[in-house]
Amino acid sequence: MSNITTIDTLPKNIFKLKEKLGGVLTETKGVYTLKLDELCGKGEIKQYILNNGIVVYKFNIALNNDLVFEFETQAKDSLFFAYCTQGTSFFKSNDNEKYNKTEELRPTILLNNLNTQQNIIIKKDLNFTFDLIEINNTEYFNSFTQNNVNANLEIENLVNYLKTHKSHTKLNAYNLKVSDKLRETNIDSTTTPLTGLLKTKSTYLYILALYLEQFYNEVYNNKITSTLSKSELQKVRLLTDFIVTNPELQHTINSLCQKISMSPAKLQEGFKAMHDTTVADFVRNIRVEKAEKLLLETDLNISEIVYSIGLTSRSYFCKIFKHKYNCSPKRYRKISLNKY
Repeated sequence: MSNITTIDTLPKNIFKLKEKLGGVLTETKGVYTLKLDELCGKGEIKQYILNNGIVVYKFNIALNNDLVFEFETQAKDSLFFAYCTQGTSFFKSNDNEKYNKTEELRPTILLNNLNTQQNIIIKKDLNFTFDLIEINNTEYFNSFTQNNVNANLEIENLVNYLKTHKSHTKLNAYNLKVSDKLRETNIDSTTTPLTGLLKTKSTYLYILALYLEQFYNEVYNNKITSTLSKSELQKVRLLTDFIVTNPELQHTINSLCQKISMSPAKLQEGFKAMHDTTVADFVRNIRVEKAEKLLLETDLNISEIVYSIGLTSRSYFCKIFKHKYNCSPKRYRKISLNKY
């Protein structure tokens, strides 16, 4: 990891954010991380540079004062996909007088066919969790169409839509699947820097695919992602975080419904919308994933791991672990540790 003090060798936006907010800017394997100075707030901003004209900005901050910032885009035909998990922000391009609010859990498309800047306002005194994916339209969509006689019709339709619709903001329907995948980008990649980074980048590519799929369906098929309200979706998201943080607790439908004041039917609908599975299957999967992490990062024996994830039967644990990883826990630990 190296500290960054000049703009010579890095993208401009992350350095401009450092000048605006202070803090320490570092670079590790091509990922730039700005940790804020306490005078400005707390948290960090990350920037990932992917292939085919894709740049990702990840905000997990709380500011002491409102931030007004001008993003320099890659090109005049840049396209932004924004997703606010928590907090408040506003966007506008230079040729618009009005700022548009990005709503929590609602994917926002920012078309920028005429400008080289996007203006953002981030409100103070709020936890702000926000992901912004910028793509260079020409470079990105050409990667699908170059040397491809049978170009995908959906991609062609999207390209034509973007050409005919100039700078404006489009709010899509609430989408919890994006929130679920973004949760995977919060992993600590310091223990396995290469694999962790590759997983994060591939997750963002999948998230971009979710954006484009929803964008296309709503424009051409009038298809809405979810019928739940914003407050109901936010409850499901918070409950998801609670289960992930506390896999060892005995989570029942009744206890979870009481925790967020939601009916069992609504709860199951929310988990189907966010995780494409039932509540019980989600809890089971989170427990197995926690067990896999404990196998690799601790010296706990199998029985201790079973207890620590809230199960009582070792045989049942081995069964569900093998179903997910196609290997017994004991053998999984042995094979994985021998790789390093």
